[in-house]
Amino acid sequence: MSYTELQVTTNFSFLRGGSHPGELVEQAAKYGQAKIAITDRNSVAGVVRAHMAAKEEGIQIMPACRLDLMDGPSLLAYPTDQDAWARLCALLTTGNLRAEKGDCHLCRQDVFDHAKGIKFMVVPPAALNKQFDFDEVFKADLAAYREVIGNDLYLAASRSYSGDDAKRLYRLSRLGVPMVATNDVHYHEPARRELQDILTCVREKSTIQNAGFLLHPNAERHLKPTDEMQRLFRQYPDAIRLTQEIADACVFSLDTLKYIEPEEISPDGLTPQERLTKFTWEGARKRFGDDVPKKIGEQIEFELAFIERKNLASY
Repeated sequence: MSYTELQVTTNFSFLRGGSHPGELVEQAAKYGQAKIAITDRNSVAGVVRAHMAAKEEGIQIMPACRLDLMDGPSLLAYPTDQDAWARLCALLTTGNLRAEKGDCHLCRQDVFDHAKGIKFMVVPPAALNKQFDFDEVFKADLAAYREVIGNDLYLAASRSYSGDDAKRLYRLSRLGVPMVATNDVHYHEPARRELQDILTCVREKSTIQNAGFLLHPNAERHLKPTDEMQRLFRQYPDAIRLTQEIADACVFSLDTLKYIEPEEISPDGLTPQERLTKFTWEGARKRFGDDVPKKIGEQIEFELAFIERKNLASY
């Protein structure tokens, strides 16, 4: 059974991720994993470098992000196609315009308004309450999400190694929303945990001696091989299977994007390339006279041909 890591924080989540996108992609390729998601917080800034690294390694990435909301649990968002990617980017723009630089203010209704074509995973609380259950507030939020998002909603399940993992996974499996395995990755290898701890201290304005529970309690937030994730979720094989189901549904790739220049009004009936050619030669004759030097003319022809091949005339 294949496995795709769907919750990955890179160093583009400022002062949170301890590895570069390329390092995470390279590690996934070493483990033989064909795909990996990039889910930085309220940002898709890391997906370009991840995409470039993935092309070199011969694997794919899923451009995605984590949405931290002001009125509900966080959501991991995975656009399935180019239109869904555009809606996700528009959603992030909405949140960024409301806040100072570095913040993104989003509410659940914003997500609902842009949800078409996007698969979501709810990030549940890290721990159970004193009754070894999830609070009713979280259950109510989950029900509200499911009412709008429907079958495109899942639950992110990861082990915390804090002693109550078995009970927590059981409780997650009983909430009526499909549970998907993740490792909540923050770095590509265990040795990078120390750097991630320092980043946490800088973010929280704390010394390493006083950080305490601000830090991750262990060095388990690294990418894991497929067989290890299968072992960790051996009681919930569907949680592993669903990672591949979501990965297969998300066919969007950054390779499908291209620049689209605005259309210009053309009073003279010329195309942008024809107009550029006309203005270029007029400028050359104004500079050099009617007898444009041969070397200059050849360079102009070379540049105009290049611009036409690359369809850059409008730009």
